[in-house]
Parts: sequence; C-alpha cells; structure tokens
Amino acid sequence: MLHKGHIKLLERAKNFGDYLIVGVTDESYDRSRGKLNVAQSTKQRVEAIKAIDYIDEVIIETHRNQKSEDMIAYNVDTFVIGDDWLGMFDYLNKYTHVEYLPRTPGISSTQLREENFGTIKLGIAGLSHDTKPFIDESKFVSNLTINQVYSQDLNAMEEFTNESNDVVHGYDNYDHFLDARIEAVYVNSEPQECYMLIEKALKSNKHVLCEESLALSQENLQELIKLAKNKKLVFLSKLKTDFLPAHHHEFEGYGFRYMMAEFTSLIQRGRERSKTLNSPNTPV
Repeated sequence: MLHKGHIKLLERAKNFGDYLIVGVTDESYDRSRGKLNVAQSTKQRVEAIKAIDYIDEVIIETHRNQKSEDMIAYNVDTFVIGDDWLGMFDYLNKYTHVEYLPRTPGISSTQLREENFGTIKLGIAGLSHDTKPFIDESKFVSNLTINQVYSQDLNAMEEFTNESNDVVHGYDNYDHFLDARIEAVYVNSEPQECYMLIEKALKSNKHVLCEESLALSQENLQELIKLAKNKKLVFLSKLKTDFLPAHHHEFEGYGFRYMMAEFTSLIQRGRERSKTLNSPNTPV
C-alpha cells in the first residue's frame, strides 16, 4: 500500500541523484513470496508512483534476482531503501552504493491494513502434529492472530499451551472456546468429530476452515453448507497443494482456463525419494 511514509522516503531518495527510478514489485511476485493480502494491484501502484512529479521512471520487479540485474542495466549509482530492510541488500554493494533511510515512525503498510480491514482472531479446534506448523505459517498472513486452542484431551491441551509462545488460552470445553472473542475456527480434528464441531461453530456465528473431510455424508455436508449460507459465513475446506509457480507468472495475453491441483506426498524408498499420486509425466 502506498502511504505518506513511502512518499517521504521517495522525496529523500531524490536527493541522492538527478534521476530517480522507482521499483514496484509485481503483485504476482508479491504473492509468490507469501504476501497474501495484496491491497493494491500492480497497475494501481504504478499509476500512483508515476503521478509523483519528481519521479523520472518506474520499473516493475517480477523475480528475485532482478535488483542486481537492474543495478547493471540502469547503471545505478545509489540504491535507496527503508531501514526496516537494514542489511538485507548489502549484497548489492558489489554493483552500487546501498543507502538505508529511516522509515517514517508511526506508519506502515501493516498498520494501515489493520486499521482498514481489522484483525481476524482465529481459534484452533483440535490438536495434531500439524498445529504448530499451521500457527507458524499463519504469521505470514497479515491481519490474522491465533492465540487459543480447544482439545477435549485436557492433558494435550495443557501441554501444548505451556510449550507454545503464541497460544495463551486453552479450553477443554468447546462451548467456552466458542464463547471467547474469536471470529473464525480452524477445525483440525478427526473426521467423525468434524460435523459436530463445524455445526456448533457456524451456529455460534463463526467462520470455519476445516482440515479433514467436512462431513462423512452428503446429507450432513448439505446441512452445513445451508447453515453457512443462511448465516452468511465463510465455510471452507483446507487444500494442501504443492507450490504452483506457473500460477504466479501468467504471460500477457494468456491465461488459465483450467487448473488442477492434486494432493502429493514424499515417501522414502531406500535411497530414492518419489512422489505418490502424481507421476512426473502427468500433465497439470
């Protein structure tokens, strides 16, 4: 998001030379790096930057090594960036001079997203070996916090909360868990338990993301979908896929009409590792 902190940074950058080139990261590249909440499109950001009269040129960054390539291609004398990236671009000193400028205090894109979109408080129902990795990954998603879990196994819940630096509230009573100040529930439980957990969450006006099968029967699934629609709630099944870089790099004039992602896993066979379900020759 372009904000006044960026504008002040660009003003100071202009003082380092007589020709100011501004790099704008492409939204697809941003998403490929894990920035899931892209608030403004590439076109919107480029147009906003071009509208600033002291900026001479705008280039779009589409891949990881582009900065070093651009230093050479544009014969850059000084590379300027905010000091929240301090040290991260020292490798560019072999091509140019790197200058880190202090950011404007009290303002950031993260802060603006929180003010404009709010923060979703998510609770986890059910514990497994995937729970901690899920919480760790969630830290890359802006406007999301996870600080409470539910498990009917009191000992497992207490052990998890005692060892976790992120989760501070644990419940072995599901009704009390749902009464807490959360907007959404991630159901990570056995398939036979999911229907009850999802139904109660939806009836408590909580959005639901489910790890396992949503229901064991078509009838139960339709009931849950109807309940979510009536209450205007988000009700989704989590989908694990291998990373699909092609999805982030559509060429101009082309687009996907159909994309299929299948579950994959890595298994150890002697000294060889092979993928199950997807063979290397299977087109996607």
